[in-house]
Amino acid sequence: MAEHGIALGIDLGGTSVKVGVVNRAGEILSRGVRPTEVEKGPSGVAENIALAVEDALQAAGMQLSGLDGVGVGTPGICDAARGVVVSSGNLNWKNVPLADLLQRRLGVPVRLENDANCAGLGEQWCGAARGHDHVILYTLGTGVGGALILGGRIYGGATGWAGELGHIRVAPGGPACTCGLQGCLEAVSSATAMAREGREAVAAGRSPAMARLAAEQGGRLDARVVITAAREGDPAAQQILRQAGEYLGIVSAMLVSALNPELIVVGGGASHAGDFLLEPMRRVIAEQAMPGPASIVRVVQASLGNDAGLIGAATLIWR
Repeated sequence: MAEHGIALGIDLGGTSVKVGVVNRAGEILSRGVRPTEVEKGPSGVAENIALAVEDALQAAGMQLSGLDGVGVGTPGICDAARGVVVSSGNLNWKNVPLADLLQRRLGVPVRLENDANCAGLGEQWCGAARGHDHVILYTLGTGVGGALILGGRIYGGATGWAGELGHIRVAPGGPACTCGLQGCLEAVSSATAMAREGREAVAAGRSPAMARLAAEQGGRLDARVVITAAREGDPAAQQILRQAGEYLGIVSAMLVSALNPELIVVGGGASHAGDFLLEPMRRVIAEQAMPGPASIVRVVQASLGNDAGLIGAATLIWR
């Protein structure tokens, strides 16, 4: 049982380390941020994490002794039971005992989990999935992350690889994916994919709106440009989001039939497309999933934004 009701959540990324002091209501009391500096190796990254922890604690007027523990969300595959980052392309790590490195440095219990799983736990704890025990989460950003919460717990599968929803092949012969395959969900429905499709539409002269918005951003065309153009009524931008949503719907329909979730939560920066993305998902699920489970599942937008991973990481201590 928790003694203090306060834990640290850490969102470890390839560029920065974000730390939050979190209470059991899911409120972030203070924050700390430091560069990751992957080039310093695991020990150097662990030291930067510890410095970010000190920053957050100082901002909250607290000490490590006032914490129940530290939860860490890390990119890539991790062995939560052993506290080991098995493989992370973002960090260029293999078999790094991160929990042990941090526990020796901080002197408090440390728990480790995949970052998308942490986002799912955060949404379940106090976000869009609160009160639901059977949830699928997508995070749409540079890639497509996923989390499977079944029976109230993260489902990791036999070796911890479950939940890699972005690498389900949904468009054979489609764009190359970072995993080496072609046509993965990540390659067609991520924010990166939306931006690529947007640039192609502008180059072909199909979207004056996206061309104008990109010019206003110094020539940078990202998913935000596509979403803004769609809201302005641009047909090419709306088609890009509709296609991304349909691919998400195809994968979701399979998962709905196989796992019978109550809720599908869509988070990450590209989720701000809202119903431009979610309505095609809902339509395809209704068309392709088994009628029984399709009739009860809801598709909603995540509510915690970039804080979901921090909050979910902190809850690892209390689960």
